[in-house]
Amino acid sequence: MTGRIEAEALHAWTTQALGAVGVPAEDATLIARCLVDVDLRGVRSHGTRQLRRYIPEFRDGQVNRTPSITVLRETDNSLRLDGDGGAGYLVATRATDGACTKAKQVGLALASSRNHGHVGSAGIYGRRVLSHGLIGWCVAGAADWLLTEDPAATVWDGMKAPPMCFVVPADEGGPPLVLDMNANQFGAAAQAEAAIAAGFGKSVFGSLGMRFISTLLGGILAGSAGAEEPERVYAGATRGFFLVVIDPALIGDADVFRAQVRRIVDESLTLKPLAGAEIAAVPGTLEWRRETEWGTEGIPITEDHRDLLEMIAMELGLDLPRWI
Repeated sequence: MTGRIEAEALHAWTTQALGAVGVPAEDATLIARCLVDVDLRGVRSHGTRQLRRYIPEFRDGQVNRTPSITVLRETDNSLRLDGDGGAGYLVATRATDGACTKAKQVGLALASSRNHGHVGSAGIYGRRVLSHGLIGWCVAGAADWLLTEDPAATVWDGMKAPPMCFVVPADEGGPPLVLDMNANQFGAAAQAEAAIAAGFGKSVFGSLGMRFISTLLGGILAGSAGAEEPERVYAGATRGFFLVVIDPALIGDADVFRAQVRRIVDESLTLKPLAGAEIAAVPGTLEWRRETEWGTEGIPITEDHRDLLEMIAMELGLDLPRWI
């Protein structure tokens, strides 16, 4: 680690960087908020490091800087949106908020979106669902799947690494339950094969199954639309997003359920940690702890992260945010 940056200073700088390549202020603010919040949770791969990808996409016209999101289809419990080639964060956020509104009205809703760029960490949208006290599950994927032409490829190489997230609401006062994960749990084929050889074949095929499910639902089903699919105008708009939201009141007493989840999570965290782990944790615990601590102390920035921010600042003619 080379230093820390205050979250709000990094947010202001990221907003400025996106604005420098033509993203409107409101949209830049939202995208920057998503990226910095992910940094705050310590998910290093999907925070402001992603600017190395997004800045060229916006600058070179691969992603629409000023999209006009449209509703393709809507019912009392479903919403389908077209992202007009823009950033995935914009349309996925709107899809999530729309599904939550509908779920609170009718108990269960789903939303999907197509024709947009990368949506980032699936946990962004899961936490928006939690803010409404609802249960949620989302996946995202690429709509342009093609069979690899590598003659040495195995079935593991047929799918990439789409994200998925499950969230279950709990009363406030402790960490949330957020299973925010990459469907690829074993990296390249060689690591997967080594895991099979070591006796972890069920886990490997479970991961492979999650990769297929996420891509088929988030990418192929949500991201493309068969005969009605428009001609792709923006080369970077290859993604889809799929979300299901459930009000626990559709099934039982929502208040009792959320209180039970709080109790179960909190009591589970009193148990001994797994061997090799510093603390007992369930999905979402570590991210919640980092967000709480780093919101006050500043986000730790490693040397490679700082180098990346400095490179972007130089390219765009910006000053770096203040270090603490």
